[in-house]
Amino acid sequence: MNSEIPSHSGFFRKPVRLTITMPHSIYAELQRVSSEQGRSLSNLASYLIEGALVRFTVKE
Repeated sequence: MNSEIPSHSGFFRKPVRLTITMPHSIYAELQRVSSEQGRSLSNLASYLIEGALVRFTVKE
C-alpha cells in the first residue's frame, strides 16, 4: 500500500469515497460554508482535507 499523498503530476486516478463521523456542529458549519461558497459539501470537505494534509506534511 502506497502511503504517499497523491501529487498533481498529470495523471488522474478515480476518486474514492470515504465515510467519516463528526460532531453535528462541524457538519452544520461545513454545510453553511459550502452553501455560502456555492460548492457541494463533499467538494468543500475534500478541499479542506487536502489543504490540511499539505500543511501537515510541510511541517514534518
